[in-house]
Amino acid sequence: MIGRVAAVDYGTKRIGLAVCDPLGITIRGLDTVVRPPDEAGAVAAVAAVLRDLGVTRVVVGLALHMDGRPSPMSEAARAFGEALGRALAREVVFLDEGLTSWEAEEDVKARGKKLRGARDRGEVDRAAARSLLRSYLDALGDVPPAPP
Repeated sequence: MIGRVAAVDYGTKRIGLAVCDPLGITIRGLDTVVRPPDEAGAVAAVAAVLRDLGVTRVVVGLALHMDGRPSPMSEAARAFGEALGRALAREVVFLDEGLTSWEAEEDVKARGKKLRGARDRGEVDRAAARSLLRSYLDALGDVPPAPP
């Protein structure tokens, strides 16, 4: 059992969230957090949601450059994730989010939705967090179990 893992799609306006069941089988998107104006408020808002769910680990997406170098956004996401980890007293794992937001937007459009406002953008943020969490869980499946 891997425990309840959450994923965070960090953004400057909204923060997408997703969580899996304790076995890592199902993933569901959570309500997108509209960012308070200050970073401490954003950390507190996300921590409150994840604390209530009893998460054991948090995956935070990093928007790295195509060559793997950090971007200003990935550095902000890393700082946010470190503060979130301290607030929750939980392990935080950082993962290159690749093109999860773009993939999520394409997925939402493919389902026939037109992206018109913040509510629809929140759906994209949730889908990006789900995609990030799926990538993380899939990577765990590729790791052989530790020897007894």
